[in-house]
Amino acid sequence: MQGADRYFGALFALLRSGLEERPLTDTELPTVAALNAEEWSGLARLAEEQSVRGLVYRALTHLPESVQVPGDIVFGLMARAEEIRLRNRKKEAVAARLMARFQAAGLTPQILKGSSVAAFYPIPALRESGDIDFYFPEGQLMRARACLQTPESASDGSLHTRVDGVEIDLHDRYFDLPDAAEKLPAPGTPEATLLMLSAHILKHAAGPGVGLRPLCDMAMACRSLAGRYDPADLWELFRRTGTLRWNRLLFSFLTKYLGLDEAAVSAAGSWKRVNTRPLLRIILQGGHFGHYARSRQAALGKGGLRRKFDTLSRFLRRLPFSLRYAPRATFSTLRTLLKGNLTANPGT
Repeated sequence: MQGADRYFGALFALLRSGLEERPLTDTELPTVAALNAEEWSGLARLAEEQSVRGLVYRALTHLPESVQVPGDIVFGLMARAEEIRLRNRKKEAVAARLMARFQAAGLTPQILKGSSVAAFYPIPALRESGDIDFYFPEGQLMRARACLQTPESASDGSLHTRVDGVEIDLHDRYFDLPDAAEKLPAPGTPEATLLMLSAHILKHAAGPGVGLRPLCDMAMACRSLAGRYDPADLWELFRRTGTLRWNRLLFSFLTKYLGLDEAAVSAAGSWKRVNTRPLLRIILQGGHFGHYARSRQAALGKGGLRRKFDTLSRFLRRLPFSLRYAPRATFSTLRTLLKGNLTANPGT
């Protein structure tokens, strides 16, 4: 991704436009209007690597006619937006069918992570989606296993399977944090949703890598849930879970690049903007969950042991970052990965 930073100013301007369904501002427009054909190609490639092509396509529909976008870029993004829409329709059908199956078995799952926040977007169908994550309260995960055909055990304790071509993950932990459940907010509440998304981004930033899509999820969740929680309570929750420094970095990024209003998430004395370069560097290095880092692409194409070793080695290489911003969560994640890699089936 060398040179990708040349397009990031324009990409962020387009993302803010797509997230808010509005035209570019007078200060944003010149950055996008100055792009030449080669730079538009680079921006489109960057949008693919960051898994945000649906948002960029929506932003293009708000551009004035004076901004000339190459036809192949417009039609390419338009085609991808339609693919995203169809893929999401299929995922919704699979999720509804599985939810009905689980509930018929007396289970009470919730949908986790990105799929749970798609409704916060102006056009949910254009949010690029990956797998479907289900959370099962304590004691239900093994019963959920019986509802599916031969799910595999992952190194983090979750179960993984595929239904009609859609990746499905089943979890018995709502938060990627070491804190006891009774010390955390009830799953599904606004505070729990924001903490869950923040911890999920941290887990990937500290390991394989993270792209812009989950950060867009976080920005939309904050914007949509504003007024339904007390910001002072949220930042106290970050302090109690040992993620205060991490969330100062995360929210600094969201307000600087993705247009999040500081007033919507501020509490007196709770945080101030910090240097966002450490997180921006991780985003640039690997894109969507680190998949576009060269060595990661090679590992993903290999067997289970190679993938697990690559994941663990990435966590170890990122220790200076993760120990600085969230040491307690980092040690917990590493302990879980080490335990899972030692006990899980090597072929999974």
